[in-house]
Amino acid sequence: MTKVILAVDDEPINLRLLEAVLVSKGYRIEKALGGREALDKIESVNPDLVLLDVMMPGMSGLEVCEEIRSRSSIPYIPIIFLTAMQLDQEDVIRGLDIGGDDYIRKPFDELELLSRIRAALRVKELNDELSKTKAELARYVSLSTLKMVEKITSEGEVPSGKTTDVTVLFSDIRGFTHLAASMDPSKVFEMLNLYLSKQIRVVEQYHGIVDKLTGDEVMAVFEGPEMALNALRCSQGIVKALCDSELCLKTEWIGVGIGINTGPAYVGSIGSETMKDYTVVGNTVNVAARLCGIAKKFQVVFTETTGNLIKPRHAMYSSIGRIPLKGLRMPVEVFELEHID
Repeated sequence: MTKVILAVDDEPINLRLLEAVLVSKGYRIEKALGGREALDKIESVNPDLVLLDVMMPGMSGLEVCEEIRSRSSIPYIPIIFLTAMQLDQEDVIRGLDIGGDDYIRKPFDELELLSRIRAALRVKELNDELSKTKAELARYVSLSTLKMVEKITSEGEVPSGKTTDVTVLFSDIRGFTHLAASMDPSKVFEMLNLYLSKQIRVVEQYHGIVDKLTGDEVMAVFEGPEMALNALRCSQGIVKALCDSELCLKTEWIGVGIGINTGPAYVGSIGSETMKDYTVVGNTVNVAARLCGIAKKFQVVFTETTGNLIKPRHAMYSSIGRIPLKGLRMPVEVFELEHID
């Protein structure tokens, strides 16, 4: 694929010279006569590399570079400064510190320019490949695990685990195993992906992290001062998202049951040297899973520890009694969510 280079210089003759050199080598050239025009071109053209004159009226090349690096909408683009100034160490350091990748003196040597461009484009290709891998990885592992991998990569050590208060939500498709047994496998996957994708979007909307996707079950974790409120709003959002689906009208629609619990849990890395998962474990998680197991179709149930974090004006809920849960010695008072603002 032809690489696109944006050349930025306030002197048209310099742009024509760059164009003559680079087009002959198979590059496509976009030109800008100033900083503002360059920023507009970057957003519309998405170049693979920027050749940026340092001394320009109105907006200098250094200011353009700072603006490019500050915009999250602009992916990584190598920036090579072109300057007719006598370079001193302080100028070079400043340009590199604000996000520049290289310097070339004007008038430039053609072979040196082409060599530095090739080197910068190799870095760009590696960065693009890493970004694609990271984006794909994010689809298959939890956000917490992805952050753990990033920390290991950048700091060289596994983040230490910690005990912290969390709100855990489990959502399970009711009757799915029985239904799937009588369906074509491809249809099972199609339906499952639809159900799960709707729930994942709602979890993300309410600042939760999808920790696990296990078959037809979603496990999400919420942290922070509003974790219980966010989890309950998320549960209501999940019910609404699935009820609003046209599938709700079909006979095979089976709905979800949702269980929520709040309490201390251990957040850390588990597994072996060859395979690890950064996850949440403990009795808080187990109780949330048990609650999900007893929830009826489109029913949201939660514990007192979750309800205690909700201001009465936010939610309407009622106790459905003290219920024995598998693995617990004493019954647990369970509440059913009716509505939450």
